[in-house]
Amino acid sequence: MIEPSLSEQLADWQIARRGEGFQPADLEAARLLVMDWLGSALAGLGTDTGRIFLDYARQQPAGRVTLLGLDEGRAVEVAALCNGAVSHIVEMDDVERASVTHPGAVVVPAALATAERAGASGHDLLAAVVAGYEIMVRVGAALGPEHYYHFHNTATAGAFGAAAAAGWLLKLDRERLVWALGNAGTQAAGLWQFNEEGALTKPLHPGRAAANGVLAATLSRLGLTGARHIMEGERGFFAGLAPHGEPLKVVEHLGEPGESLRVHAISIKPHASCRHTHAPIDAAIALHAQLASVDDIDTVSVDTYRAALTLCDKPDPHSAPDAKFSLQYCVATALRHGRVGLTQFDPAALSDPTVRALLERVTVTADPAREAAYPATWSAGVTVRLRDGRTVQAAQDRPRGDPENPLSASELTDKFRQLAAYGGLDRARTDQALDWLQGLDSAQPLSLVTLRAAASRE
Repeated sequence: MIEPSLSEQLADWQIARRGEGFQPADLEAARLLVMDWLGSALAGLGTDTGRIFLDYARQQPAGRVTLLGLDEGRAVEVAALCNGAVSHIVEMDDVERASVTHPGAVVVPAALATAERAGASGHDLLAAVVAGYEIMVRVGAALGPEHYYHFHNTATAGAFGAAAAAGWLLKLDRERLVWALGNAGTQAAGLWQFNEEGALTKPLHPGRAAANGVLAATLSRLGLTGARHIMEGERGFFAGLAPHGEPLKVVEHLGEPGESLRVHAISIKPHASCRHTHAPIDAAIALHAQLASVDDIDTVSVDTYRAALTLCDKPDPHSAPDAKFSLQYCVATALRHGRVGLTQFDPAALSDPTVRALLERVTVTADPAREAAYPATWSAGVTVRLRDGRTVQAAQDRPRGDPENPLSASELTDKFRQLAAYGGLDRARTDQALDWLQGLDSAQPLSLVTLRAAASRE
């Protein structure tokens, strides 16, 4: 008997799940993740980078699929690309720790665009989101740290999750779902060099992964075959992009009774920066309440895990993208203001002389114990030495928003409202969007008329 490939095992799981359905708790988790994604997307529309993607979208032919910010629809792949990109700009979209991915920015726009084009229901959309998260996170968690050094897991693993979500909604059979994963994997890409240079490329990664996944599923439905062994093959995904990864982890415990689905393992961001900065921010906010003035600070020491330093050791950031990836800036800002929200990355905040002076006193180091605990735990400690010789310190092992330290329902709604307001929505249009989200788990065909009107910037 021929051993099924990894893609075939994932396809078998998805086909079985399509027949069984998901539990109400799984679909509600997906609905909240869609809400978090949408808030981030609406905020992204209000940025200069968001306007670049909208300008690109306006140059594309009209279509039937909703593209946030426009009155008129676009083709399904253009909508997936732009909706994914704008949701990843303000750095408040969700995170999964083991895979080091942002699943929402890829899976949700791919599922939303495909669901609208296919005439699927809101219930179908949420089920596709659950399936897409599961497969994207499983692939991402198997890639290993060497892959993450060069490649953005959100982009590479994301193509598989987007193809799975689109394949669910297109009702692909086993063979075509395997092809879709093969055709997605051959498009996987996304390099970190932009982060070294402060370029604006990052939101293109999830947008491109979402569009590529939709394309892969659509072409497979039409008969374009894809490699069965795209992941574990000799010239496949792991061999080429993650030679030190563990391909078999992709299907570890897959479908076993009692295993919790990945939609229940997602971290929601309370701060507007890279998730690697959140544990230090939480610790610094705790210290903010103990300080009379940041002028009393002599030195600040941050200890965390090495991946956080690899991406976020930026002692002198001068742009919002760089500052969002700067441990030094985020900690200094948290000590100064007691918060690190969207406005803390506006030009005036970036040039705040008090924060700039404090930056020079912040040092970051890798701690062996925290490194050993990563990626299961994204932790940090902050030690502040005062000019009078006293020392105060705080640590965070479970950053706010982790499944073990979740945001409350009211905090999730407040976050959505703040993001929508940042994107230019008034209260009435924000309420429209929330009403649309509230009724998402419905057997009726999905309608995005309300959402399109609420998000329009024309």
